[in-house]
Amino acid sequence: MQASNAGPRNAAFYQVGTEKFIELSLVTFGVYGIYWTWANWKAIQQAGEPVNPLLRTLFAVFWQFSLYQRIAVRAGTEDMGPRWKPVRLFVLFAAFSVLPIWMLITAHPWAALAGLLTLLPNVLVNQSINAINEKYLPFYEQNTELSASNWTAVVAGVVGWLTLLTLALTSDL
Repeated sequence: MQASNAGPRNAAFYQVGTEKFIELSLVTFGVYGIYWTWANWKAIQQAGEPVNPLLRTLFAVFWQFSLYQRIAVRAGTEDMGPRWKPVRLFVLFAAFSVLPIWMLITAHPWAALAGLLTLLPNVLVNQSINAINEKYLPFYEQNTELSASNWTAVVAGVVGWLTLLTLALTSDL
């Protein structure tokens, strides 16, 4: 994983290793996926695009397609065409974003966990981001190791998952 001397030395999009992305998304019950979306919009803004990362994250169900499309176009220009289509992944993302809301309205007990399904399309997109950034970032900047705050989230998340499992096993549903 050598950094190329050609092109910018900055990450094109928010850089996070795939394993770390999955781990943090699962242990934070999907909150890290929201952060990932914001961080990608922030990187786009820092590259000079007139976007509002907070609004685009809050209304991701409307803006995620634009994010996916930008990443797919960039991957294509880097000769790393993605093995996914922005429209298809956006449809999945939108469905997986709306499903938990419907489940909450109908008082379904698994509503909170259904939001984790947005991880699936985002992981594919994140792999393309990693391929793009690998061209420009040296290995030590790949953001694959867990920081102290990441470990705190992992521990808290494991406690949360164990609590949820205990409650599920002891309930009379």
